[in-house]
Amino acid sequence: MNRAEEHESPTNTRRPQRYELEAELRATPSGVEQRGMMQGRALNISEVGIAGVFVTGCDVGTPVNLEFLVPVTSTPMRVAAIVRNQTDHRYGFEFVDLSADQSEVLRKTCRTLALLQ
Repeated sequence: MNRAEEHESPTNTRRPQRYELEAELRATPSGVEQRGMMQGRALNISEVGIAGVFVTGCDVGTPVNLEFLVPVTSTPMRVAAIVRNQTDHRYGFEFVDLSADQSEVLRKTCRTLALLQ
């Protein structure tokens, strides 16, 4: 390894850029009725996932249904996701099985938030 390689910063392994999003975020573990719903706040969003804070939680790997508002539509986004990471009360979710329409709304949301930040 040469001297330049020794001082390079680590590469960020995240794929898409994340954008700040302040919105209510609801997460319901799949197959659980409303009493299992977690209510929290979104922190940031990308085209492939969202992060939020919750007082109650669930385990990493748990499939959930998420609901949140984005600035490009008045209809709440409802998407399936997996809990990918958790630190204290902060949770990271990866969207799964997005429809073409859901993907387009997320793309538009990220483009809009990029202009606002």
